[in-house]
Amino acid sequence: MYQAIILGFILIITLYVLKRMREPKLNMPPLIRYKFPIIGHTYSYLYNTEEFLKQCRKAYGDIFCLYIWGQVRIIVGKEHSQEVLSRDDVFDFSKAIERIFPGDVMLKTLERFTNTSKVLKEYVLNKMKFYNERMQNSLYSATKKQIGECDEPKVIYNIYNLITKIISAPIANIFVGEEISQYEEIITTFAEFTSDSAIFLMIPPILDFIYPGLQNYINRIILRLGLYNPAVKHQNILIKHLKKQICKRLQDKEKNGESWKRPDDFLQDTMEEEDFDPNNVDYPFIADKLGVFIFVSIHSTSSTCANAIIDLASRPEYMQELYEEQLEVHKEADENGILPFEALNNMKKLDSFIRESLRLTGFITGLQHAILKDYTFSNGLQVPEDYLIDLYFDDIYEDESLQGPNPKSFEPFRHLDANVPASKVTRNYLAFGGGKHACPGRQFAINEIKFFMHDAILKYNFRTESGKIEEKTRLGPMTSPSSCGVVFEKRNK
Repeated sequence: MYQAIILGFILIITLYVLKRMREPKLNMPPLIRYKFPIIGHTYSYLYNTEEFLKQCRKAYGDIFCLYIWGQVRIIVGKEHSQEVLSRDDVFDFSKAIERIFPGDVMLKTLERFTNTSKVLKEYVLNKMKFYNERMQNSLYSATKKQIGECDEPKVIYNIYNLITKIISAPIANIFVGEEISQYEEIITTFAEFTSDSAIFLMIPPILDFIYPGLQNYINRIILRLGLYNPAVKHQNILIKHLKKQICKRLQDKEKNGESWKRPDDFLQDTMEEEDFDPNNVDYPFIADKLGVFIFVSIHSTSSTCANAIIDLASRPEYMQELYEEQLEVHKEADENGILPFEALNNMKKLDSFIRESLRLTGFITGLQHAILKDYTFSNGLQVPEDYLIDLYFDDIYEDESLQGPNPKSFEPFRHLDANVPASKVTRNYLAFGGGKHACPGRQFAINEIKFFMHDAILKYNFRTESGKIEEKTRLGPMTSPSSCGVVFEKRNK
């Protein structure tokens, strides 16, 4: 047994030394000194992220290297972050995701779906105004179901879980149709698909201490061998309902001919693609296509919405001002309480509040990019192919010259006079990325959050159960919405 342990230790040290020997000799950014071999900066990065990175930035400048999870990671601050976002020929966000998340193996037909952004734009984003009434009806119905009337104060813990079901309702309606989206298991699949699949992102990459990428390699083997795939149960639910719905639509169209009423949704657009074969429907491919959009939309929108609710519940002094704005906006609603699409432009204070909530989400680093080829930054520092880069958000969000006075302070109406809506990408606001590959669905997400909060502010007073400002739950450089109790109470008009 002791011999095996000694041999294993020798193997680890050998791999570690060989790995260090492979490191390029370019004019790289400085590698911060560390005390412990193998572990490097991992502990400080996870458990003292904010202060540790500030010290590194102060001592070594805008670009520096850390040794995290067995490999050198490059951190880029405010002065050069736009170089990363604008040079998509050098820095690739999707390739970085592939290095840590085996989505292409989890969704087995994903490699055939190469025009994601184009499909999203044509099938959904260009039709936002058309889907306006359906989005609101689904949201308001889901809010009533999940939160209720609240005649008596109601405390909701871990509001993110509840928000995902509310946010999922209109997205399911638009993607798979009004009929399928009425099923509870469909809403559950939309709400839980991302969190279940993200288990591979939550597992610490401990194996990368042995060799970079080993953790992802093992995860992919597990999926390929069919030992575990968290997406399978959701794919099966989607396929079950897709089979019934697609068959029904094909039969109805054949039976009714020109009098057939065409369903308006993502699914029908997919059924009208050139390669769709009604005699041999590829249900797994359609389910995987839906899985891609569920993964990239539900979690981010729900997290943003949950954070905004908790931020407002933590600061009830702003509730009345937002209520008065929404009351004025609601005058534009029809007899069924549905707002015209243009009413979103008049929610200026609410929009500013959401942008500030997004700005102070608490992520210290993020938007990881893979380096596709050697690159020389404008300051002369060089970064080699295959390395990973993280943008240093705090360096941007805590800079007074970029954010204005008191950049660390939550000031909900900071953005009112700047003509920068919550969905607009700017140099000092990276919530949706930047450059040509900024999140294409950001306008859709912000619209949905604004409609939800419009309805919630008019219906309820809400506050934190503690009566205090509740902070995000932190894990290293990342955060998630607090699981604190939020008290909802019916508003007395």
